[in-house]
Amino acid sequence: MDEEILAVLNRKLQAIWEGDTETYAQTCAEDVSFFEWYVTTQRIDGLDFHLRELRVHTQALGGGDAARTEHEILQPRVQRYGDTAIVTYTLLVRSVRGGDVTRTQQNETRVFQRFAGGWKLVHCHKSPCWRAPHDPPLGA
Repeated sequence: MDEEILAVLNRKLQAIWEGDTETYAQTCAEDVSFFEWYVTTQRIDGLDFHLRELRVHTQALGGGDAARTEHEILQPRVQRYGDTAIVTYTLLVRSVRGGDVTRTQQNETRVFQRFAGGWKLVHCHKSPCWRAPHDPPLGA
């Protein structure tokens, strides 16, 4: 496992939960691309979209002592090829809002590139953790 890449990934995710647009921007390439199944069926290009979304999300959640989001990276795999690193994992997110706890999970692939200023995200693909259509129903 590559601790350097996982540290960058954790820093990026923590920036999302904290609404830290500066750190988020520092860890993304300007031309970053995303496939996010829960946002749109289309590819999202560029950093600006996510900076706007992060600001709106942070304002909507409010924050305070009663609001927090945490994550765990399950089964991470880092593949490095020179100045490129591919990270695959399942992301488990816990959110606490007003005493209610919600949990979500999704599979993610993130591609990082080493630039002069360090590692930056250049592509991210997120997939839901749904059962495959050919799997038998639960309880069968």
